[in-house]
Amino acid sequence: MSLPEGTYAGVSADPLTEDHPDGARPFTGKVEVRTDEGKGILVVAKGQVTAARYQDGAGDHRGRDAVTYLLNRSREIDLPVQYAQYRYSQEELREAIGTCREEGLSLNEEYGRVSEGGGAMPEDTLLTRLSGQPGVRAVSVFFEGFPVQSAGDGDFEQVAAMAEDFLRAGRTMAGNLRMGALDQIILESDQKKCIIAPYGDLFLCLLTDADANLGLIRLAVRNIQNEMKERG
Repeated sequence: MSLPEGTYAGVSADPLTEDHPDGARPFTGKVEVRTDEGKGILVVAKGQVTAARYQDGAGDHRGRDAVTYLLNRSREIDLPVQYAQYRYSQEELREAIGTCREEGLSLNEEYGRVSEGGGAMPEDTLLTRLSGQPGVRAVSVFFEGFPVQSAGDGDFEQVAAMAEDFLRAGRTMAGNLRMGALDQIILESDQKKCIIAPYGDLFLCLLTDADANLGLIRLAVRNIQNEMKERG
């Protein structure tokens, strides 16, 4: 597979908090992924992953499978991941997206194909259900600090990066306090509220108005989490 080369933009272990050496945001381009076990690519459009591929000794992982496999593997063995970024022009991005569709690497197409009795909810339906709740300003589905699908008014790159940090801290605290598995994290300020929650192999992050009915929104998130568990 041949993707446009792009313009080199730096190397980072955290592509959302450190990956903008040239100062430009949000990132659009190709991300070369390297680990001790394999290598792959992500195609990112305005901060959101649109296509993915990862190859290691276990196989050739494409589309959403590449995202979830790399996520799970990095958690299982604390696998270090390094990202080399190459910024794209709009013409280069269109060429890359077309190539990825031909190769079956597109995340959006895979999210839309859900078999009966299994798999994730189509992301457009998920985002519509959550963003339609009164007071919700933005919704993002993310993995490893990368927003995969987003809707609403928010800096999704920065939100995903911060949410990843909250999840790590929340899991540690829940374990130390023997609280069981982490279900949701709630952050409140005088201007907004934030909910972060596991969603299958991915995670949800919602930003709301300060006066939003947090109980109803949390219930909507829990219902979606339960639906995911029932499908599994």
